[in-house]
Amino acid sequence: MFNEPSAALVAEIGSVTTRVTLVDAVDGEARLIGQAEVPTTTDPPFANATIALLEATAQIGEATGRQLLQDGRLLMPQSNERDGVDLVVVTTSAAGLMGVVITAIANEVSARSALHASRATYTSVLQVVTLDDSAKVAEGQDTSWIERQVQMLIGLRPDVVFIAGGLEGGAEDAITRLAHIVGLTALDARVDAEGQQRHDITARPVIFGGNSGAREQVIEALSGRAEPIIVENIRPTLEHEQLDPARRTLVGLYNERILTKLPGMPALRDICTTPIVATCDAIGLMTRFIAERYRRATLTLDGGSVSTAAYLQSQGSYSPVVLGGIGSGYGLGTVLAERGLAAIARWLPFPISDQDLMHWLLNKMLRPHTHPTTREDLLIEHAVMREALTLTLTALWDERPGAPYDLVVACGGVLAHAPHPGLAALTILDALQPASEETMLAVDLHLDVLGLMGAAGALAFAMPDSALTLFEQDLLRNTPLASCVVALGGGRLGEPAIAATLSRVGGGSQQISVQHGQIGRLALPIGQKGQLTLRPASGVRIGHNAPGAEVSTDVAAISGSALGVIIDARGRPLRLPDDARARQQQLWDWLVALGVESGPLPYSVEWQPELVSPPLPAPTNGNISFVESVPPAAESSPALDNDLARLRQTVEEPKARGLFRRK
Repeated sequence: MFNEPSAALVAEIGSVTTRVTLVDAVDGEARLIGQAEVPTTTDPPFANATIALLEATAQIGEATGRQLLQDGRLLMPQSNERDGVDLVVVTTSAAGLMGVVITAIANEVSARSALHASRATYTSVLQVVTLDDSAKVAEGQDTSWIERQVQMLIGLRPDVVFIAGGLEGGAEDAITRLAHIVGLTALDARVDAEGQQRHDITARPVIFGGNSGAREQVIEALSGRAEPIIVENIRPTLEHEQLDPARRTLVGLYNERILTKLPGMPALRDICTTPIVATCDAIGLMTRFIAERYRRATLTLDGGSVSTAAYLQSQGSYSPVVLGGIGSGYGLGTVLAERGLAAIARWLPFPISDQDLMHWLLNKMLRPHTHPTTREDLLIEHAVMREALTLTLTALWDERPGAPYDLVVACGGVLAHAPHPGLAALTILDALQPASEETMLAVDLHLDVLGLMGAAGALAFAMPDSALTLFEQDLLRNTPLASCVVALGGGRLGEPAIAATLSRVGGGSQQISVQHGQIGRLALPIGQKGQLTLRPASGVRIGHNAPGAEVSTDVAAISGSALGVIIDARGRPLRLPDDARARQQQLWDWLVALGVESGPLPYSVEWQPELVSPPLPAPTNGNISFVESVPPAAESSPALDNDLARLRQTVEEPKARGLFRRK
């Protein structure tokens, strides 16, 4: 029974675009009525996010014939004529990044766990300082090392400092030493007008997530110089991480100290009927709910202008990875610094000089609002997104090596606005490289073209019934992108790797043969069902089946989507040819195979750039080489659990089902 406020305006304020969605009751269910996107107005000369919200609302009113504004203000509550709204919900990723400095004992243990915890929200890790570094300093030079660290940290002026290290029951002296160093960074020496030296104290929040036995010493070392926040040890043993308490604290600090600084926040608070939430919190909530509702290992990818994020709910554990400062617009500089120019150029099926590519990237950084106007612009933009997603997924698999997933939901402007679904799918697959080696045999891809993941997540905090129906009726039904099957096994390029037959429910079938190094697809429109039969070559396997074993799904296990079924026989990890012309031809062939382009490669070979590409990322189900893998604990946030519980009350228990069976 629909018993919540009938009309809600949901605004997602990004760093580049503000998207406003009107949700209202239709036949007793909350449905999407209208939507508009406008440039965000948090930057000068406006410096007020509310202006964009009202502009988008005016556009929705014109498109739907409803009066939503009166004298430049929102009309509330909704009238009997369905004008106005009852509720305004706002989520944002445009408030900025929270600067974090991590101080830890060991690079490969406590510092690594602190990095994992710091990625729970929109943060920027400014520096990582470990006592490992001081141990490398020659004997007698320790004092100068401390002085250098103190001066460096004073110059960084972080929003929060994270102290980590020390196993439970272990030594306490090292972690106390770190606390004294952090305490020194609160002192800022200056000379006053009378020529006297003064020491100002900047008492910033300091999270201590180390050996609990050293808590009293740490608090004493920070006394009067910091705002100590004690959380449970993030690394109590070598084999176990305990990240959730620190993550909750970081999210709380961000919401309290950074989110409130969003330009126009006072005006937004005046019109909002619920607390403003960070977009990463809203998307994370929906990721967890999708996984629980459909019993699917769910991975959500969000590629933005400033930040890129991945949220994984799998094996009873939730892992958010939000990389602030890494994106396709404002965050492009970090992508370029981390991956290099050649990494971006290798995804382009056309020749371009280093200078021309660099100029394009710099222009995009300066003008992130601009949209691609040519095919080449579009392909460069998607090349950048591949590398931004690669960095994010590398961080995720560092925390969760080998974690399975079988449902991927992708969102963000570059992917959602792709002119052809095949381009979005190829960008996702190139960055993700699903290997189907663990528990899944196929991956379902969804593309949130309407940008409803954040909207539904934000709505869930206030209207769980409406959030559920908006998700199932408008998001889930409109976003199926493809079902992807990966053929594993070596073989020569050009030789047959796998043959597939898709039999539609109600009659009709189609077949395809995919060669090694290629990708293919079988069309299955949305609303239709089908059975997929796969016949791999003798050295090729599907999932855990034996090489060469035929595999079939149930009769109606495959659901229709924008692209149908994608058969990926390109190998893992992806290997692009060293020869520039061969590489460009292969990239073009993949675009043609998914229907993005047609015809022969249209680019000449008058000039070829000499590219030295960094290695492509390893398959997502392989281990990331850092240190020994740490199995994550099945942790959960009480506040988030409460929000999930409210969503659970609106649904019935689903039946779990597998996709493939052995034949």
